Amino acid sequence: MWKDLRHALRTLPRSATTSAIIILTLGLCIGANTAIFSVVDALLLRPLPYPEPNRLVSIVTYYKGSGEEGYTLRQSGRAWENIRDHATFLDAAPYSDGASGVNFSSGNNVEYIRQQRVGAGFFRVLGVPPLIGREFTREEDHPGGPALAVLSYSLWKRIFNQDPSSVGKTLMLRGEPYTIVGVMPENFRGNLPVDLWTPLRPTVTGEGSGTNYCIAARLKTDFTWAQAEGQVESVGASIFTKRSDGSSDHLRLVTLQEGQAHDTRTPILVLWAAVGLVLLIGCANVASILLARSAARGREIATRIALGGGRGAIIRQSLTETAVLAGAGVLTGLFVAHYGIAGLRTLAAKSYGVVESARLDARVLLASAAIAILVTLLAGIFPAFEAGAVDIRSALTEAGTRSVAGGRPRWSRRILVGGEVAIAVLLLIGAGLMIRTVTYFYQLRPGFDPSHILSASFSLQDARYNTAQSVNHLFETGLDRMRRIPGVVSAAAGLSLPYEMAVNMAFQRADGPGASEKLLVTNYCYVSPGYLETLRIPVLRGRTIRANDNATSAFVTVVNEAFARQYLSRQDPLGSHIKFGDKETREVVGIVADVPQAAGFGDFGPLGSSVPAVYVPVTQMNDGLLRLFHMWFSPSWVIRTAGTPSDTVSAIQDVTRSIDSMIPIAEFRTMALVLAVVGIYGLMAQSVVERRRELGIRIALGATLGGAVRQAVTPGITLALTGVAIGCGLAAMSAKILQHVIWGVSATDPATYALVAFGLIMVAALASLVPALRITRLNPADTLRNE
Repeated sequence: MWKDLRHALRTLPRSATTSAIIILTLGLCIGANTAIFSVVDALLLRPLPYPEPNRLVSIVTYYKGSGEEGYTLRQSGRAWENIRDHATFLDAAPYSDGASGVNFSSGNNVEYIRQQRVGAGFFRVLGVPPLIGREFTREEDHPGGPALAVLSYSLWKRIFNQDPSSVGKTLMLRGEPYTIVGVMPENFRGNLPVDLWTPLRPTVTGEGSGTNYCIAARLKTDFTWAQAEGQVESVGASIFTKRSDGSSDHLRLVTLQEGQAHDTRTPILVLWAAVGLVLLIGCANVASILLARSAARGREIATRIALGGGRGAIIRQSLTETAVLAGAGVLTGLFVAHYGIAGLRTLAAKSYGVVESARLDARVLLASAAIAILVTLLAGIFPAFEAGAVDIRSALTEAGTRSVAGGRPRWSRRILVGGEVAIAVLLLIGAGLMIRTVTYFYQLRPGFDPSHILSASFSLQDARYNTAQSVNHLFETGLDRMRRIPGVVSAAAGLSLPYEMAVNMAFQRADGPGASEKLLVTNYCYVSPGYLETLRIPVLRGRTIRANDNATSAFVTVVNEAFARQYLSRQDPLGSHIKFGDKETREVVGIVADVPQAAGFGDFGPLGSSVPAVYVPVTQMNDGLLRLFHMWFSPSWVIRTAGTPSDTVSAIQDVTRSIDSMIPIAEFRTMALVLAVVGIYGLMAQSVVERRRELGIRIALGATLGGAVRQAVTPGITLALTGVAIGCGLAAMSAKILQHVIWGVSATDPATYALVAFGLIMVAALASLVPALRITRLNPADTLRNE
């Protein structure tokens, strides 16, 4: 074995370019697989970092109807109270499934941090007590309860220098004092990356009247999963009512790990499958290169066998050489994976806390070693056995031009490349559908002018801004100062921006042919005067929001074109009245163009260009609605500049700080193919080399150059056609999975399939033609003399 290893290491410099290509190919493929596996491991495979994770569950609502079936983690306040009082086999706690940005200050430290609200006993259920201090009690976790906070270890270290006496001290959160009651351990990870936790204060009214809570639970000792689930289903029977078809939602249990991965499981597995297929393409490429190299070494191998070397030794030597290349590929892949994981954290850690725990640990390194073994087998098994099957007599007498008996290496490479093409087609169709999805969103008509626009979001979930008067004073003062900044053309404020999720509000048509008590839904955004003008959203009819639209004037609203078309098509939208709640009836005074927005209702997908929306003056908002909106949404300054928007960032920060030093700005914003081609080219280049004598003889006997070139090109195109057909079939079989991760295009979109098929066949033809043209340089006389 050591002799084989030394020999393998000595052969690497002899074919440095080929070895470098193989190592780089394997490094990229193995690195991508390792990076994605680290996320899959953290999300789906590795046990949750809590004691007895197999006893942790999520309580979910299963639904079935209207062609849909699945479950949701979200529960109502009523469901929580029933579970708390009647599910005696479980120790349960509610929590919010989202983290909100809030204003934080302690001493001279002012930051915008992420906070999650959790119910009493949340940390007890997970089995992780605070490092110091305690968590919230049931007596404290109710509406109007004390303002308390449990800190994350990172915040405690960054702000309080790990001072144990910080427990009991106060900090300012959302403009009011909170008492620190505990600090979590350094290695504690919740379902979201947050800086601190505050009491959930669950209720059956307000947010509790909707499905805005999640429930985690731990099976109590001596009770089984079946017993607990039966009890939970019984509790759920008193919550849900049967539909007209006799079906009904019901409560069930899933593991906490499955519940936390509910929204990310399918995209992650699809991505993992894709990089796994890329690894297969890489292995096929490497195997093709190794087969070609074995063919070139046919005389050497035949000589070794003739001198007494066994075929088994040849096979072992070939596999050892592949293993050395795979090992070097793994080392390169670990380097790629390190930066790949860092990139995934940057892209996804804000939304998916589990990505933070993805790392190159022993489990991932073991998986990389397994991948190296797999690569050795997949990429080395064909070349090894073909090398061992060399025809000694032919190899020695024909100077290595036919190094393998019966043409088997040629067909081996053709099978490999055909498989490459099929997998490449599958991946390219998937990538094409993703690109079509991105193109669909990219080509959405903006409906506004995004150039020279700078937005700055900030939190007003703050006790000092609990009234409409205080909010409007902040906006008026801030906008007045921002408009004086050199280079600022205009400035405004709004609750949401184009391309963002907006508040969903129920309303009724108050007059006209469509007037009824039926509740309809629309996106709802409060804005300051000048908001529509700053974004340059075109006014189609009527007017925009004016400075004199205030609390003492008639209540008005501006609607977008989609709203007018969908809800007011049977009457003149201008002058129509719509009713929000019992006390808010507004007259439509203007119609503006649609802008792309996310919608939490209807079939608009992740982003719609025609989502119904209304714009209302912030000066006509009441205290209660503002407090509710600011609990879930952060408003933004919207500034249009004459020059580069980033040049005004520091000035806007200074203005915001001068108005209120405890409002930090949260965020500034300005609005597989190659591998397949290499395989085909490599196959055809080697095929032309192997058939050089045959083709030379054909030309000498009267065959035309064109006919010889055509004969050399045909196998490559035939392989491409076969691979394309198989790949299209595989893609069609995967359509159901892909449909969940694309939008604006069908998973069996004929244009994408046709484009990928045509493109790959054309590339295959070119990759086949280039090496085939070498035939034109053949001299038949030289060929016959050599013969």
